[in-house]
Amino acid sequence: MIKILLNIFLLAALILGCNNIEIKKNIIPQRIILNLTEQPTTEIAVTWMTNDSVINSQIEIAESKPWLNFIDSTKLFDANSEKVITDKNKNIFFHSRIVSNLRPDTKYIYRVGGDSIWSEWNQFKTADDNLSEFSFTYFGDVQHDVKEFSSRIFREAIQTLPQSEFWLFTGDLIDRAEFDYQWQEFFDAAQFIPAIKPIVLTAGNHEYVDTLINSEEIEFLADLWKVHITQPKSDIAGLDETVFTFVYQGTRFIILNGNEKLNEQSKWLEQILNENKSKWTIISIHQPLYSMSKNRNQIKTRNAFLQVIDKYNVDLVLQGHDHVYARTYKLHNGKIVNENDKGTIYITSNSGTDSYFLESVNKNLAVKYENKLQLFQKITIDKNILNFKTYTANGELFDSFELIK
Repeated sequence: MIKILLNIFLLAALILGCNNIEIKKNIIPQRIILNLTEQPTTEIAVTWMTNDSVINSQIEIAESKPWLNFIDSTKLFDANSEKVITDKNKNIFFHSRIVSNLRPDTKYIYRVGGDSIWSEWNQFKTADDNLSEFSFTYFGDVQHDVKEFSSRIFREAIQTLPQSEFWLFTGDLIDRAEFDYQWQEFFDAAQFIPAIKPIVLTAGNHEYVDTLINSEEIEFLADLWKVHITQPKSDIAGLDETVFTFVYQGTRFIILNGNEKLNEQSKWLEQILNENKSKWTIISIHQPLYSMSKNRNQIKTRNAFLQVIDKYNVDLVLQGHDHVYARTYKLHNGKIVNENDKGTIYITSNSGTDSYFLESVNKNLAVKYENKLQLFQKITIDKNILNFKTYTANGELFDSFELIK
């Protein structure tokens, strides 16, 4: 009898122990991602996911040190938490916090978690408040077969360009942003990189969901896209985290949303550029102003923004959508101008597995024009020089140019 009771006790303890392990597993932080704010010298945004709710969701952070004594100076900040129901009717939980009052040009170490379950320690560096040299990495559409085929381009990019301060994507990060498994594919492909390299995301058309309301087709930004990131709010109602601007070490970045409210954005863009005092200005938008694949022509995008871009001589417009690579000559009002004249260079790039046909109506505007390539770009700005390089998925230099002011 005693032996039977002992076995029952051991079995109960084993079951309780397994349940406890499962509970702990459910609140292990996953999908950790850093995003830039409007103040990249003194702030960072952190977002992560758990499979269960966390009562005391927090971020712990300190200035990094060569030894483990950074632990003596860490600070704890409470995070905001939100429950989301996935397309598979599963509850998942997202946690986020913007950490402020950081020091410029400083490496920080942080971890996220709560309820005694924490992530590993990760590191990032804030932007310098001086006009010092910096680089960032730009990716076109990823979209399909993300885990299978885009893993290599992320790994190649981090090896080829380890000193890039942040990664910028020009939309269509995945194909169906309302499907949670596709987000898992992206984080499987990117692994630890979004936790150490701030990510700037541009909204593409595949970040939007099509649905029928009263027999009318309506498109709206996927909820899962919004909860996975913490980007700046917008001055335009309904466009939070998709239309914003920030200055990074003297360069003005402007993120536009080519999917909706283009006229409102055009007016906002004019205001931002009119007040802009930065030497270099870079715009990111998903839909190209000069379409570069066959049977495409984004007239609405061009009509909304071209006049403003020409008026204020934006330096670069980074784009995706067309699944080809194209670099235009310097353009003004749709015409090729001399290198020393005022004008804008438009880049369309592709990081994924889709390849569209060439033969665009705008091909005569392109100095470099190709398809069937997985690519990533390094853009370096050092005072009066902007250096642009495009690399293939196996790390070979494919295209380059330099702008001097």
